[in-house]
Formats: sequence, C-alpha cells, structure tokens
Amino acid sequence: MSYKIIVNESKVKFSACHFLKEHPKCSRLHGHNYYVSVEVSGPLDENYFVIDFMELKNQLKAIVEPLDHYILVPTKAPDISITEEGDSVEILTSNKRYVFPSSDVSFLPLPATTSELLAKHIYVQLKEKYPNIQILVKVGESKSTMATYQE
Repeated sequence: MSYKIIVNESKVKFSACHFLKEHPKCSRLHGHNYYVSVEVSGPLDENYFVIDFMELKNQLKAIVEPLDHYILVPTKAPDISITEEGDSVEILTSNKRYVFPSSDVSFLPLPATTSELLAKHIYVQLKEKYPNIQILVKVGESKSTMATYQE
C-alpha cells in the first residue's frame, strides 16, 4: 500500500535570471518566478506520515534558497566558457559575452537551466535525503507552464 502527500505552496518558490543558449527568444537574459511543488509516495512511518509536511517544506526551501534572486549559470553547458576573476564572472557563448558580479551568480552542474533540468536538480537533492520514497518534482515558470521530473 502506498500513500501520497503533495506540497504545492506559494512559499516554495524562487525568482531567478537565466538564458538558454541559442534559443530564438530565450537566449536573451530574462527571469522567472519559479514555483516548486512536490509529490512524494510511500509507506507510512511510525508516526503515520509518508514525510511530515513541515519537514518536506523545510527541505524544499533549503534547496531553492540558493537559487533565489541569482543568475543561474549552467556549468556543464557545451560551448560555454566560464571564467572567474576577482569578484567577477565572465561567461562566453558562441555569440554573447556576459560579465556579472560573482555574488550574483549561482553555478549549477547542469547543461542548461531549463525548467525540466531545474526540476531534476531539485529531485536529486530530495532523493539524497529520502532515498526510499517515490518523488515527483514540478517546476513552473508561470501558472500555465510547468515541467516535471521523476524516476
């Protein structure tokens, strides 16, 4: 028997800036208010919880906080060069050059900062904490667009 809980709270969100290399529109630097929701399924524990709601919310907040109000930079992106010098970060793509203050950048071990890969990034961190529970992560860029990841 399996139970499911869902955390879909407006407080589990982050605002961030990013770019998608060589996309016709999204290659320009732009931002989103991302909303994160999670569904977890599994057996009940000794307290009759799959996971305590408050614990799961706190875990999610800890994962998204390092993304909030940062420029998201994918460190595993092909054909992107990242150079840190002093308190600046230079990012070179095939047709653009960005220079940001280091304190404004969140480096992510991803090939791109799409909602799909952000969902997986959050999933991986949750799965480390809860290895024996099924997890589905949703990342929305708006009320009408959402990406999901589960294994």
